[in-house]
Amino acid sequence: MLTQAGRAGYGATPSMTNGIPEGPVPRVRRPLDRGALMPFDPAYPLYDPRFEHDACGVGFVADSLGSARDRVVSLALAGLGALAHRGAFAADGASSDGAGIMLPLEAPLLRHIAPDVPGDPGVFMVFLPRDAEAAEQARGLLGQAVLAEGLAVERWRSVPVDPDALGRDARASLPTVEQAVVSAPSGTPRADLEQRLLLARRRVEIATRAAGIDGFAVASASSRTIVYKGLVAGERLGSLYPDLRLDLALSHAVFHQRYATNTRPTWSLAQPFRVLAHNGEINTVRGNREQVRGRRARLGGRIGERLAALGPLLDESASDSLSLDETLQLLVASGWRLDAALLVAIPDAAGLRTETVPELDALRRRAAGLMAPWDGPAALCFSDGIRVGAMLDRNGLRPLSVTVTGSGLVAAASEGGSIPISAAETVERRRLGPGEIIVVDVERRVIRHDRQAREDAARSTMRASSRRQVPTLPDAQTGPVSLPVVAPTRRTSLNHRWIAGLDAERQRLDIKTMALEAHEPLWSMGDDTPTPGSSHLDRPLADHLRQSFAQVTNP
Repeated sequence: MLTQAGRAGYGATPSMTNGIPEGPVPRVRRPLDRGALMPFDPAYPLYDPRFEHDACGVGFVADSLGSARDRVVSLALAGLGALAHRGAFAADGASSDGAGIMLPLEAPLLRHIAPDVPGDPGVFMVFLPRDAEAAEQARGLLGQAVLAEGLAVERWRSVPVDPDALGRDARASLPTVEQAVVSAPSGTPRADLEQRLLLARRRVEIATRAAGIDGFAVASASSRTIVYKGLVAGERLGSLYPDLRLDLALSHAVFHQRYATNTRPTWSLAQPFRVLAHNGEINTVRGNREQVRGRRARLGGRIGERLAALGPLLDESASDSLSLDETLQLLVASGWRLDAALLVAIPDAAGLRTETVPELDALRRRAAGLMAPWDGPAALCFSDGIRVGAMLDRNGLRPLSVTVTGSGLVAAASEGGSIPISAAETVERRRLGPGEIIVVDVERRVIRHDRQAREDAARSTMRASSRRQVPTLPDAQTGPVSLPVVAPTRRTSLNHRWIAGLDAERQRLDIKTMALEAHEPLWSMGDDTPTPGSSHLDRPLADHLRQSFAQVTNP
């Protein structure tokens, strides 16, 4: 996290003392080229957006029986306010690193947002530039992007906002918050609408970046969920957005309080994102991003091909959490269920399992060539508008407590007791363990604990794959793609081993240990290999593709 005295980047033009900026400095935007790492901001020479990390507080509230929906939003906002100590604030004591809430686009909320639009419209929740001319240009580009996907903007709604809920620094960068209500042709399936909204969002993001419009961001674009967020203290989120104080009887809500680790807070990087809220760090994010980039021709099926034709699949200036969110959203758009995509992207440790789920193991084997694990530490709350849940990565280093009441309310949060549910109505209270998941299916009104959730997610995805609704999985008959068998001649054997990075030392120490002792060898960290300048051997390319791990262990 940045020090309070060093918090800038909220928007206003600074004054100068001895050449040093005293206040917030606008970020300089320069076009990216393939040879550049990231845009350089002379006001913050040590800041690099590649290292955007989050360590925060997360949670959700869901009504699994449909009998207590009037309590969901108020409980979620109360839980968010109770996690303020897990976030961070600027020197003014009120400008937060970010807080937000994700809600389902159900009838009680749609009546306020789009009272005259029939069916199930999509809603873009957008941050527009403060400059009126730039904001109007961004609206036009969004309309063009929506039209290109066969949709239409029915109306623009100015979202009520109370600036008095913000601190001085956050108010200086307060964007114009609006909602674009989008309709599809009659008879358009909901899954098809979601795909079109995803494509339209990427179109407008790329178009506004190319036009040099700074300050534009899409908080959410869906017909199932909507996100209200900003640089506001969690306890003031309901004051910032009067929409959240309406009489809303909704099935669930996901909330998040951000602590931006070693990075600057921005309105667009507040959470929740489009499908998840994340506490922790994705330590493997560099390799994960490269793998998504390298598999852009396969990942996501037809929808992935269309997204890849528009530009990069992942936003180059995203945080680790946003990159994971974008990857999951791509998989969901291609036919995956969100919970199944999470279980494949963030696998548990097989050695900690006392009983396995054969369907999930088969699903992971078939998807092994698509993505490597996104390793945490990570505590995740997620929702696709149909199912809401929470899970931990295989390390289990971020806490998540779960409470279930007799009336069917399910509450999960980074700390037990943060959501005000009395002990008298509680029937179950526990913590999630490493790799554990809980899912509330609000449509079917059922709670699925760890094993049941795994079985249901894997079986549904395998069935969809057999009907070719999940095009990213290899054929069941052929199984995962494997390398061809190499003839055992000395020349080809050495060449292939060297390309794969299997030199004699690794064969002797690593492969031999695994073959004879049935476990991976354990070593201390470090690399004493001579640098290329002082070595008589050229190191293979694979040696330079190392993962960078964040040494952050705060819970």
